[in-house]
Amino acid sequence: MYLDHPQALADDAVLENRKSMLATAPHIQSLEEWRAGYAATRSTPVPHFDPADAGDQARVLFVLDRPAEDVFSDNGTGFVSVDNPDSSAERCWIERDSAGLHEGVLMWNMVPFLAPNPNADNRTAGAKALGSVLRLLPRLEVVLLCSDAVQQTWDKHLQDRVPRVTVIKAPGVGPQSLSRKTKQDELRKAVERAKRLVG
Repeated sequence: MYLDHPQALADDAVLENRKSMLATAPHIQSLEEWRAGYAATRSTPVPHFDPADAGDQARVLFVLDRPAEDVFSDNGTGFVSVDNPDSSAERCWIERDSAGLHEGVLMWNMVPFLAPNPNADNRTAGAKALGSVLRLLPRLEVVLLCSDAVQQTWDKHLQDRVPRVTVIKAPGVGPQSLSRKTKQDELRKAVERAKRLVG
């Protein structure tokens, strides 16, 4: 389900509808079951998968660095979502829309829990968690690694885990990472390549 404008979860009605989908959307149940179990082992919060994404039917996985602190605030969405009301999610929405990559996508983070300044232990733990998520994605064809830190963690811990997938390296999606036009172009080309690979 790809909405026709970015930052849609700023609308309370849209957000409440999205939350209601958590318990009913069949393609998200295996991932949410994993998330609940994993969150129980952490002392810091873990956001929800977005039930508007492709869930366990995903063919493309966007791996961002870590969840923003705002996601967990009183006014936060609680989701990893292209529809979140922030500039990074908006950039993902714009590039996906431009490429026509509207379906078959899941977004997640290399460090899946709240960690404002992730250290090496956080990244190792995140890579282990991502390995568990990858096992729940039988249709996965493409992984986009968004940021140098994500790419380094993947190369160290996960590069041999899913040999059947195409890994695409891309810049981070935050404003600082995309302050140069060359980085914006790199991100656009990476998303366009993902679209070409899955059709």
